[in-house]
Amino acid sequence: MMGFSMYLFVLLVLGFGLAQNPSGFTSLTCGAPMGTSFLEKATNITYSSDAPYIDTGIGRSIKSSYQSKSEQQTWYLRFPQSSRSCYTFNLTTGDKYLIRAIFFHGGYDTRPSTKFDLHLGPNKWATVSTAEETKSETFEIIHILATSRLQVCLVKTEDSTPFISAIELRKLTSKAYANESGSLQTFLRADIGSFSKQSLRYGSGVYGADVFDRIWLPYNSENWSQIRTDNSVDNDNGFKVPENVMATASVPTDPDAHMNISLTGLHQTSRFYVCLHFSEIQELGPNDTREFKVMYGRLIIDPFKPISFYTMHIFASKTASSTLPPLLNAMEVYMVNSLSQNETDTKKLSCGISKVDWQGDPCVPRDYMWSGVNCSYIDSEQPKIISLNLTTHGLTGEIQESISNLSSLQVLDFSNNSLIGPVPEFLAHMTSLKVINLSSNLLYGSIPTSLLDKVQRGLVSLSIEGNPGICSSASCATTNKKKTKTKTMVIASVAASIFLILVIFLVILKRRAKLGRYPNSDDDDNNLQQCNNQSSFSEMANNMFTYEDLAQATDNFSNVNLIGQGGFGYVHKGVLPDGTEVAIKQLKAGSRQGEREFRAEIEIISRVHHRHLVSLLGYCVTGTQRLLVYEFLPNKTLEFHLHEKRRPFDWSKRMKIASGAARGLAYLHEDCNPKTIHRDVKAANVLIDDSYEAKLADFGLAKCCLDNDTHVSTRIMGTCGYLAPEYASSGIFSDKSDVFSFGVMLLELITGRRPVGKSHPFANEENIVDWAKPLMLQALNTGNYHGLVDPRLEKDFDISEIKRMVLCADACVQHSAKHRPKMSQIVRAFDKSISLDDLIQGVALGDTTSYNLDGSSDYTSMEYKEDVKKFKRLVLESQTFGSSDLTSDNGQSSSGSFCIKSET
Repeated sequence: MMGFSMYLFVLLVLGFGLAQNPSGFTSLTCGAPMGTSFLEKATNITYSSDAPYIDTGIGRSIKSSYQSKSEQQTWYLRFPQSSRSCYTFNLTTGDKYLIRAIFFHGGYDTRPSTKFDLHLGPNKWATVSTAEETKSETFEIIHILATSRLQVCLVKTEDSTPFISAIELRKLTSKAYANESGSLQTFLRADIGSFSKQSLRYGSGVYGADVFDRIWLPYNSENWSQIRTDNSVDNDNGFKVPENVMATASVPTDPDAHMNISLTGLHQTSRFYVCLHFSEIQELGPNDTREFKVMYGRLIIDPFKPISFYTMHIFASKTASSTLPPLLNAMEVYMVNSLSQNETDTKKLSCGISKVDWQGDPCVPRDYMWSGVNCSYIDSEQPKIISLNLTTHGLTGEIQESISNLSSLQVLDFSNNSLIGPVPEFLAHMTSLKVINLSSNLLYGSIPTSLLDKVQRGLVSLSIEGNPGICSSASCATTNKKKTKTKTMVIASVAASIFLILVIFLVILKRRAKLGRYPNSDDDDNNLQQCNNQSSFSEMANNMFTYEDLAQATDNFSNVNLIGQGGFGYVHKGVLPDGTEVAIKQLKAGSRQGEREFRAEIEIISRVHHRHLVSLLGYCVTGTQRLLVYEFLPNKTLEFHLHEKRRPFDWSKRMKIASGAARGLAYLHEDCNPKTIHRDVKAANVLIDDSYEAKLADFGLAKCCLDNDTHVSTRIMGTCGYLAPEYASSGIFSDKSDVFSFGVMLLELITGRRPVGKSHPFANEENIVDWAKPLMLQALNTGNYHGLVDPRLEKDFDISEIKRMVLCADACVQHSAKHRPKMSQIVRAFDKSISLDDLIQGVALGDTTSYNLDGSSDYTSMEYKEDVKKFKRLVLESQTFGSSDLTSDNGQSSSGSFCIKSET
């Protein structure tokens, strides 16, 4: 039978509901490793890792004894470090979603009792309170998106740590649950008269399941009788209540009695919506009538008759003319949550840093306003950011154009950072901006004329002192004239560069006939190929790309594909015609320094092939354009996974990465002919592939040494925090300087700290080496490593392996270069093929005495710090700035440290 659909929105404040299509499902298992995906057997819904939607938190699995309860709740994500942590979903403004958050403790620690708040954007949704490790808590809300960004946040309110197990988003139709204002928080969804004790929800291919994945709980009363039908019930009216739900109902056992439903647990001031679903599922005789009234303290609707086998939505007391009692098939009850706080009027803000407290809305709630941000609040308007103070925050790279999104910004303070590049033009066009402080950075070039004009008219206060490369428009005039005079020289330089490449090509062809394969020292690994002329520039000649090829691969070098930038150029992600993903490094035109590095990278990297070194796939030379094409590694850098990712690597991955990076560096030092020194070993230059193998990058900035060369001192470059003592004091750099930097990186892997204090500052301006030395000695003497090891590992590591890595790190960071081991010794130490005692050459473990290059013991940690300060001053005086390109610039991750280069 067919009939009509009736919709009643009962105002208590009361209301009613609708629904939508499985294509709008997002199903996340929280805390699972990146790439995790599985089909939940109970629902036939595919769940995936939440990693793409959040940047903080520590993921772990629950007790194994509970893991069979529900696959989606096998993992959990907890947030011990921040007061507010948020998931971000980019959706469509105006869409309506059923949002479900699930919390299952599962015995992940000994304190199952937790209490914290759950927020939707800047508004409180609910308070989460768990008391038992075996009980799951679920919260649902139906919400219309006011913006294109949806944020689900967990907020720490007491001593307990927030956590979450799963998040589910289910897109509904535009008609569903058409409340006029506010969001609908689920209180009850009942399958009235169900003959099953199990809840009903979505099931792909399952007859009678819910297409919107609503969860229907069986509901009955001792005063009711259950009825059912095997006939089909038409539910195609917008609500789409599952047919299995509508095929059952309850009626009063006493045919003359009312159907009374009492709801407990509702606050007396609560506003709520009720949706009642009816369908006549009994065959009525010719003299039978079912007619009833719906009451809530008073008459709500006129008497009506349910339509046979057709779903209607209303609510019930038998009328005088009715021969049958009222019936009810299903009921939904929602509490209205007004979510009255507007989101801040701004797009996503990126300033080149990652701050643990920059989660959720920057301005609201006020208790969780971002550090460094001040906002204005006017009733009924969106909050606005009016001040951004990020002085001394370790900012690197160029000033981000996303700042211009802050249309109400009045004060901008980026002083005392390491920003590079010119003062951007867009600052002059920010009409509300009154104060700009860019002092003590590494900015260069002229100040935009439009900005100078506003300064001269008193409209803007601008501070730029402490930027040696900055000049006013007038002082830059002379420089511009010189540049004009040298255009011919630039053209000649380009021609000479091309000629030099051709000469190298011919020389290599000639030498190939004379040289055989250089013997490898690590054949047991079967991962070494060659580092001489058999795989060199001659083969690179076959991998020349045209500029048009690379422009097409990057969508004309679109900003959408920009994955990194630095002092010498930009890096874009590209896709070649055969589908190969690549990282394309484009040097900035007119940089003499960049041109030399381009030639060095072509000459050196084209000869280097190793499992643990990033591969150069090709290059492009056309006019003033110079581009390098590298393999693309989507798993980012070691620095990202240690310091920026919400889930740091576990111990086994850290050991694997340390061993791989050691092999790559040993190969450069001892198997390449000629010998290659990296000169910028750091976590940001270790890329990670899909198998979590380490690949060293950025050795295009290295120097190639002859066999009888022991060091190079022609040019200072590197990254503060990783600099070897002899390099900071004299500019002398050898393979043992690389070893020192590698030791610093091992300390990062062990401790989870940056080389210089940022997120975890060291006392008295210490660096990680000075801080770790006494802790390493204590740990090795007592066998207790917990004070040294990264607390995020939660004591989950192998004691023998941690001891081995600590000993390797201690040997590598000796102040005396001659007392440091070779990288091949470190490789063998990781392979357990040599005694760890062999690594300690002349310095007792834990000895804090420092050494000069001549072996004298008068070079102290304090002198090292002073030398680093001299190094920084030398760089600032040079007025020539850059950044280490391939990884920080490779875009696989941005570096928290800066790389400074200076001609000497």
